[in-house]
Amino acid sequence: MSEINKKSPQKLRVVIVGAGFGGIACARELLGKPEVDVTIVDRHSYHLFSPLLYQVSTAGLPDDDIAYPVRAAVRGAHYQRGEAIDVDATGKQLVLLDGKRLAYDALVLAVGTEGNDFGIPGVAENALQMKSLAEAREIRKALLGTYEEVAAGHLTPEALHTVVIGGGPTGVELAGAVAELQRGLAREFSEIAKEAGVELVEAGPRLLPSFSEKSSSTALRDLKQLGVNVFTGVGVTKVGPQEVLLSDGRVLPAGVIIWAAGVAAPKVWSKLGETAAGNRLMVDDTLYLKDGIWVIGDASFLRDEAGRPLPQVAPVAMQGGRHVAKQILRMRDGLERERFRYKDKGQMATIGRRRAVVELPNGLKLTGTPAWLAWLLLHVAYLAGGRNRLSVVADWAWNYIAWGVGPPRTLTD
Repeated sequence: MSEINKKSPQKLRVVIVGAGFGGIACARELLGKPEVDVTIVDRHSYHLFSPLLYQVSTAGLPDDDIAYPVRAAVRGAHYQRGEAIDVDATGKQLVLLDGKRLAYDALVLAVGTEGNDFGIPGVAENALQMKSLAEAREIRKALLGTYEEVAAGHLTPEALHTVVIGGGPTGVELAGAVAELQRGLAREFSEIAKEAGVELVEAGPRLLPSFSEKSSSTALRDLKQLGVNVFTGVGVTKVGPQEVLLSDGRVLPAGVIIWAAGVAAPKVWSKLGETAAGNRLMVDDTLYLKDGIWVIGDASFLRDEAGRPLPQVAPVAMQGGRHVAKQILRMRDGLERERFRYKDKGQMATIGRRRAVVELPNGLKLTGTPAWLAWLLLHVAYLAGGRNRLSVVADWAWNYIAWGVGPPRTLTD
């Protein structure tokens, strides 16, 4: 623990890479503590509420509803805009893409994940992914623009089919939202609306594999009621510019293809230590890596007491961030590190309006309107900033009443 044991009057320098859920939680836990200097590094100047990215992608919410300035989220911390690319562990410096170096006593990597195409041909070139606001905007532009192109005769009606690959929570939520968007657009494009469709492809035997079979069946039923064609137990072998090839030989035509089948931690950090599947860095049971470096959230790999890998979800990142902040202070004070114990808060996924599944740790399972309301309340509660909460509630209320494509400001040329 000597690497961050501070006995001099100099402040403890904590550098956090990533302004996601874990990074913000860690910074907030450290702010206000005596003799601690916190710096957050991120390529974007905002904290992104990623669970609602799919609503930006499908014109349900405007961009700024789910983005909150980093400086406002962690007042009192330093913010450095930039892309971290390396660590000088000997000199205890974080290296940025522009050559700048930030000295640290403790470094927290909360770097999240990026898309993982598993080496399937054509995914990188032809499929859209949804890990950033820019990618969400691109999906929205493709979904809305395709209707205009088909209506003008520039594309065939088959282009109105959207294929979503991946049947986890992200894929299920996206497929349901696209289906509802298509229903809304039918008002404006009545002549071609009947040609639209959504296909959801999952390689595993059922949707939402981390949920119970009952919840998976409920999600499947709700998606089918929305008009989504669901393919389970079949993989994707190739993604073309306008079609998806399945492992059973079928070909799905598509104007928009969205990849939601997997994620991996950025490869640039793999050199720092031993990795597990998805480039996740293997940490000890305190979330410590080595040499004053900690890894939290999606980029870290740790098993729970039952031997299961901790899931890559926001609650794990947030709890990990707060835990690491406390351990950094303990090490500074010469105390032993404490084990990280994740408190499972349950899981949920929304399929559409008044359609959702919720599973709580006590075994309680909710579906339908109660689950949907619980999902709404939780997401509003976790949004950063009062203005964002009010704006999201207002937009959701309008969309629910209008049953349309969302506020006009979400439309993109």
